[in-house]
Formats: sequence, structure tokens, C-alpha cells
Amino acid sequence: MRRLLLVTSLLAACGDDGAKVLPPTSQDELLTTLDALAAMGEKRSGTPAGQQAAAYLEDRFTQLGLTDVHRETFGFPFWQVTSKSLSISIDGAAMTPGFDVFEASGGGTIDGPIIDVGTATDGDLAGLDLTGKIAMVKRDPSFHRSAQLRNVTAKHAAAMLYLSVAPENLRQVGSVRFDWEAAGTIPAITIGAMDGEIVRAAIAGGKTVRAQIDVAVTSTISTGTNIVARIPGERPETIVVGAHYDTWFTGSSDNGSGVAELLAVAGRRLQRAKPKYTIVVVGYDGEEIGLYGGYDYLRKHKIVGGEPILAVLNFESPSANDPDIAGLVHSNQPKLDEALQKAHLRQLYGVYAGLEIVAKLFGGIIPTDIQGHYRGGIPTVTTAVTNPYYHTVKDTPDKVDLQLLADSSDAFDAAIGYLMELSPEDLAVIDPTIWTATVTTTPGAMFTVRAVIKDGEGAPQPGAKATAAILHDDFSLASTLEATADATGVAVFEFPAGAATMGTGSRFLHVSAGPTYPLAEQIVALP
Repeated sequence: MRRLLLVTSLLAACGDDGAKVLPPTSQDELLTTLDALAAMGEKRSGTPAGQQAAAYLEDRFTQLGLTDVHRETFGFPFWQVTSKSLSISIDGAAMTPGFDVFEASGGGTIDGPIIDVGTATDGDLAGLDLTGKIAMVKRDPSFHRSAQLRNVTAKHAAAMLYLSVAPENLRQVGSVRFDWEAAGTIPAITIGAMDGEIVRAAIAGGKTVRAQIDVAVTSTISTGTNIVARIPGERPETIVVGAHYDTWFTGSSDNGSGVAELLAVAGRRLQRAKPKYTIVVVGYDGEEIGLYGGYDYLRKHKIVGGEPILAVLNFESPSANDPDIAGLVHSNQPKLDEALQKAHLRQLYGVYAGLEIVAKLFGGIIPTDIQGHYRGGIPTVTTAVTNPYYHTVKDTPDKVDLQLLADSSDAFDAAIGYLMELSPEDLAVIDPTIWTATVTTTPGAMFTVRAVIKDGEGAPQPGAKATAAILHDDFSLASTLEATADATGVAVFEFPAGAATMGTGSRFLHVSAGPTYPLAEQIVALP
């Protein structure tokens, strides 16, 4: 039935290329891409395997016939562990589970009691003082680990011990950067579910449970690489279609499947007539460690380049077998929503919702490359499929649902066709759930930033929480300040003058604001 719906949508999706009908996307071709990427192993940004993946994508873009295939590089803080150890004692008996240290974890030597704090939501932590204690938190697919670390750090925990939920006692890894920090202030460690349940049961049974943690970390500057190409249109306005290629471990569902879909959709669009709008195809780097690739593209092309971006489509883990969540989330933009539904994407993904739900559930972040585009008011859509083997060594090609991946590729091809029928004015309607932060800067003895914060209806928002960060040399953090908007919705930040002139490369100011989590982000290029 699902395949029949999609064939019907293809027949109906005349759009910019008449009644041309293409055969369904080949599952064998999708698997070929998945296998090629899997053979490279862990494709972490700034590593040789990451560069191998970049070269592969560059070659594939060229072979497809995309134009203006090129690399766009950026600097970022490359975090590494230099030493690590973990020992847990239960009533004095030693336990040494396998463990990993989260990317962007802080370092330190800790010896303290372990306290079970559930999933570390505000409710779980209400009334707790975790000073000197190790907060044990359990993975929640809808509440991000970086928000969990932020919460337990705010409660003065000495470290975070994270319980994975993957089968086979597999450990789930990832980054715990919440904003632009190179590293956190406390160690953050992940262990397997089976080991975690032993610890939880001991705590529940009233036993004395302690951990000894010793982690040393360092950070240097490395280079990330986006791969960018185009399908020229009749008009200069762009529809950006992208997926990140950096991975933890093999990373077949996250995000080999996204890269496979990106290539499939690009290939299908090339078989059609010249599009009305230019299609930009992007392979993002550095998503897994800080959403760097998506932000770098936004800065270069929208903030500095002033390119007219009409919409952004993002393939983030679009397919997996036995998913915990199979979702498609989007800006609350009427014509974008209409195009997605006409392409039957709502039927393909069980969860179909507004992106503001993600920000709320995940503790204030949207953990994929479109975060900056969405907060800035550009119509965006992303897939989001999680699975039991997420961020583990067994996220391999056999964990990808090839039927769903092929169907999704065909449906997004159709959705792009519907978007091509729209006018720029159709896509200029702003998501009413998005706020705005109008930013002005004043140099002087202090570098002063003034942000006028309004909701989607244009009403000033007194009491809104706001954050301003100055970054230099692309993504190195110079300084971060927080403020609360006054009675007129104005938040003011005063940085030392030197913060705005650090480094020798590009400098940017990011101001985000919202009720308790960001619903707006304004980016300003600094001299």
C-alpha cells in the first residue's frame, strides 16, 4: 500500500517537469551507497576517514552530473580524550564496566556516590542538590543527552554517568555540546544498559554505590569540509537539500541512509526538466559534534552571501529497521506542509509534527543541521528516525529499512516538484511559532549587543531568556553571555571589546532567545 501511494503521488506530481514519471528508487543502488560508506568505518569530522567520505561524496556529486561541485571548509574545536578510567563499587565490591567518554565531555578526577536521577528532566531534578555526587541518567530518545548534562551540571553534579538503552549491552556515544563550548565542565561517561541496570538495582536496593572516574581531555583546532553542488534553475532562489556524512562508528542509519537518500533525490531531480528554482545539494560535515556544517552553510550563503533560500530539506537518519521513532518534522509553514502532504510523506512517517515540538522535547535544541535555518525563520523540514542501535558499533547497513528509504526518496522528489510550483511569496510566510531577535551592535570600550525579542505575532517578550555568543575563526568560542529581556522585550549584552576582535579568521555573533528554550536565532557577521 505504501509503495502504491507513492507511485500515485509520482504520477500526480507534474510540478516543474510536466508528467514525466520515473521508476521507483532502486534499493540496490541505495545499498551500494550504504556499503561504500560503511567500509570507511567511523567518519568523524577532522579524521582521515572523514576526509575519505568527503572525497567519496565529491566524486558521487560529479558522477551524477551536478554542477559547481566544490568544498567549503571551516575550523572547529577538535576534542580528544588523552586518558580515561572508570571503576564502580557496590558495597565495596569492584565493578569495571566497559565505557566510553562522550565527545565534548569535561575532564576531572572524581570519587563520589552515584545518584539515580532518571532522565534528568527539570521534574526529576527538582529539589536535588547533586554537589559532589555522580548523576546517573538514562537515555531518553526525546530528551537530548546534552540537555541532560546541562541540567545535572546546573545542579552541581561532579560527573554524569549515562545509561544506554541499546540491546546487547552496547554503549551509545555522541556529543554533549549544548551550545558552542569546546568541552563541558564535568566528565560525562556512557555505559551499556545491562551494566547500568546492575547499578540501578543496587541503588534501589539501598546499597552503597560509588564511582571513581578519571578523564583527561584536550581540544585543538581542526578543519571540517562541506561538499556543495547545484542543479541550476530558471531563477536564483534556492531550495537546499542536504544530509550530514560524518558518523559515529559505521553510522549506516545515522547518517549513511541520509547520504544515500540525498544522492538518490539529486539523481532523480537531474532526470527532470530544468527546475524553476536552483537546487543546492549539500553534504554536511561536523553535524555529530556541533551542527557545524549546517551553520557554516547558513553563515556563508545566507548571512554573508545574502542568497535567497526558500526552503531547506534535511535527511537526518531517514530510515531504520524497528525504529523507536519514525518522524518527519517541519516548520509550521502552510505551503511547505501542503507540499509534504501532497507527496504522502505524512503517511510514510508515523510522527508528523511541527519543529517547535522537537525544541520543547529535546530541552532546547534541534539536534541536526537545520537548527539555525529553522530558528532564523527559513521554512525547513527534517526526517528523524531513531532505532535500538543508534550511535553504537552495530549501526550497520543491515539496520536500514531499504523499502522506507526508497519510498522516502521518491516522496521527497515529489515534494520538491510541488515546491517548484510555488511562488517565493508562498514560502515567505513565517512560521508563527518562531520568535525574532532583531540585533544591533555598538563597538567601544565594551562591545554592546542589543536584541529586541518578539514572538511570532510581533509582540515584545519581557522576561524572555536570551544568550549571545561571539565566535572567531569560524567556531572557536570567544565569549558567551546570558540576559533576560526587560519590560520592552530588550536584552542587552556587554562584552569586553577584545571578544569581538579575537582570532584571524571569520567572526560571528549568535543571539538566541525564547521562553525557556531558543525559538529565535539571529546571526551577525562581525568585521
